[in-house]
Amino acid sequence: MRALLVCINQRWKLEASSMSRYMEIINISSMTGQLLDEGEVIAKYKVETCDKCARITQLDMFGYQKSDPQENVIWFCKDCR
Repeated sequence: MRALLVCINQRWKLEASSMSRYMEIINISSMTGQLLDEGEVIAKYKVETCDKCARITQLDMFGYQKSDPQENVIWFCKDCR
C-alpha cells in the first residue's frame, strides 16, 4: 500500500510540472471562447462549428461560403477551406 501511494505522488509531481500555462475554455451554450494565461483571461472570442469537419474553432468572417451577407448559411474553418 505504501509503495502505491509513493508512486502516485511521484507521478503527480511529474505531470503537474509539465502542464501548459495556457488554457482555452469554450462555452457551448453561448458559443464563446476564452483564452487564459495562468488563470487570467487574455482573450475572448466567438466560436463556430465547422459545417464540413464539425470542429469548434474561432469564428472568422472569411469562412462563410455564401456571397449574400443576409444568408450566410455554410461556414468552413481555416483547415477545410
